[in-house]
Amino acid sequence: CAMSSLPSFDTENEPKIARSVEKFFKDYKVMELLRRCGLRKSEGIPLWSILSYIFSNVFPDRSMYMQQKYGKCTAGFSKNTYYRFMQNPH
Repeated sequence: CAMSSLPSFDTENEPKIARSVEKFFKDYKVMELLRRCGLRKSEGIPLWSILSYIFSNVFPDRSMYMQQKYGKCTAGFSKNTYYRFMQNPH
């Protein structure tokens, strides 16, 4: 029996995952800590949007590349914004 390497996109649980990430960020004041450490974005997409997207992708084990490849990308920004942020979050 061959194992499939195609990702499964569980869109049913996405809102729950996003709410959990948002609650964690608020409960532990993640954004405040990041600002105090000097992590800021000077323009464009808000830092919160990018970070919540990145953290939400960790749990279903998927990447922006695979989401775009299969037409399931839910990010409200382009892959260039994502990769620029990953290269230099300042």
